[in-house]
Amino acid sequence: MHGFTPRRILVPVNGSPTDDEAVLLACRLARRTRAKVYVVTILEVRRSLALDAIMDSDVERAERMLDHAEAVGAELDVEVDTELLQAREAGPAIVDEIREWQADLVVLGMPFRQRFGEFYLGKTAPYVLRHAPCRTLLFREPTG
Repeated sequence: MHGFTPRRILVPVNGSPTDDEAVLLACRLARRTRAKVYVVTILEVRRSLALDAIMDSDVERAERMLDHAEAVGAELDVEVDTELLQAREAGPAIVDEIREWQADLVVLGMPFRQRFGEFYLGKTAPYVLRHAPCRTLLFREPTG
């Protein structure tokens, strides 16, 4: 990132094993550059349901993830702002948050997954990579 200094770093979390590492990486970058860190989790709501129809257990799980992200930031003396959103799909919601919050870097953690014997990105990461109006750091866990 020669010449690039992030000022507003967005980190989407979804409960994957890479969440902590992605938040930690963002906080380390933020500490060096005095950037702000914003951690968001998106509860996807099926199209057959009303957008506000989410289970209390899902909300509680998401709030625990966000509380944990704040704690990771506190350990590094970095203030982490968090938000819980509801949307039909995570990818467009993340891109909307990047624009709304004016992030200049998104740190996107993802587990190593295979589908039909091949590495599989899923649908959220490719969407964010295609549409994010800022730099995107894809942070994948190791194989195996």
